Amino acid sequence: MKDEKTNRVKTVVILMTAILVLMSMLPAMVSAQTTGDININEIMYDPSTEQGRDTNMEWLELYNNDTVPINISEWRIDDKLISDKVMQPGDYVVLARNKTAFEDYYGALPCSVIDVTLGLKNDPGDTIALCNSTGAEVDNVTYNASWGADGNGKTLERNAKGVWKESLADGGTPCKLNSVTVVVPYSPWLPPMIYTSNITVDAMNPENVGKNATTMFFTATGVIDNESYYVFNISKPTDTTKSYISMDDENEDYLKKRAVREVPGREISNLTFDPALVIRDFPLWVGKTWTSTSNVTGIIVNETGSEIQINSTAVVAGKVTRDVVTVPLGTFRCLLFENNISYEVAGVPTSNVRKFWKSTQNNKPLVPKLQIYRNGNLVEEFELIEAISPTYANESNNNTTINVTKGRYMVISFETASPGSTGYWWVVAELDEQVLRQVGDIVFMQDYVPEPGLVGVPGKQIATFEVVGAGNATINMVYRSPGGTVEDTFTLNVTASDV
Repeated sequence: MKDEKTNRVKTVVILMTAILVLMSMLPAMVSAQTTGDININEIMYDPSTEQGRDTNMEWLELYNNDTVPINISEWRIDDKLISDKVMQPGDYVVLARNKTAFEDYYGALPCSVIDVTLGLKNDPGDTIALCNSTGAEVDNVTYNASWGADGNGKTLERNAKGVWKESLADGGTPCKLNSVTVVVPYSPWLPPMIYTSNITVDAMNPENVGKNATTMFFTATGVIDNESYYVFNISKPTDTTKSYISMDDENEDYLKKRAVREVPGREISNLTFDPALVIRDFPLWVGKTWTSTSNVTGIIVNETGSEIQINSTAVVAGKVTRDVVTVPLGTFRCLLFENNISYEVAGVPTSNVRKFWKSTQNNKPLVPKLQIYRNGNLVEEFELIEAISPTYANESNNNTTINVTKGRYMVISFETASPGSTGYWWVVAELDEQVLRQVGDIVFMQDYVPEPGLVGVPGKQIATFEVVGAGNATINMVYRSPGGTVEDTFTLNVTASDV
């Protein structure tokens, strides 16, 4: 097994690292070249029934992957002439068989649409070639039926590795980042992280501005109606907010069950969502949107101190975009996850928006910035100062001693085959709970997303622990077969200090 950080990169961070590379912006230059790095980027070979299976709806997209403007005037696609156009770095251009039909369906888009009398045959072996004004081939695509996008409303998109995939977005992604370029798959586990942030906006408690907040992601669990949930906790000098989150492995969603806000000695809001709201609908990509509906019940304390009973329909609208933010810790290219949860309070429609900027640094998953809006007004903002990741261990640490710090977290991972196909699980056999407390269940994370029908994908079983006290402790774990036979053992000695 690789070292600790490499292990985590493979299971948690590698996709986010790719995201950062793909988000870099290309500088524009002054004059246009007549040849350069132009790619065939997306193809609508076979329009859907909704589009009337009309060949007029066929189109393809070009992308300027060069660092300078490229003049594609007099270029040819499928041996058809392309009219005058200069593509700036990072530009998209749609070549449509029928520009009017295309724009009627897709509406206004932020890139040029050019009429070209395409003849996309979608026959195996059919090749489309892009040639520059001298006749030299710049790019080509040979159609393969196994790629998909056969009349289902999807396009073929080129991913970050240059591989063609069926689009995740219905109708494709003309004039914007391909849905298959940055794909964040579902994960049943996230590393416990502790963030220290500067409070830059606090409309309810202005005295907090300039002070620090502590945000704890997935560092604790709570029980609601005999079900276990991860707790996402934000602590400020004046109050604390807790969100109770669960993982829906079947539908590949992150769910929000409850939100609680407390001041010393009193809850000022306590809302429960039934069924739990979908706050992340995987797989995620730039441009992904989703909605979810639930019944919300509970209480909110108003400005006069009176409790308002809540019993309303809550609707969450989620979306993914990308952004670059600068915070005290540095400047980061991020995916921006936004959730708008709306419901009625005393008969008045209320909108609550949370924006999370997510990125990485030194293999740590980060939330550089967090904003909360109420009815369109920014009421809270946090900017990251410090991120503390857990201490990692794996099989190579068997029968060794590891040093940890009280108040922080430790993660142990084991390379295994999928327990879903083998039934073999690692379990904690012995634990000194004066020093360590297990957080959540042991989970399995596959190393890659398998092709349909493929079972037994290798991955890692992961156990998470909170360091609750100083001292020396031993963790004993066993690897059990479905029948309960111990197939392997793991022992780790832990020395926990106060600081």
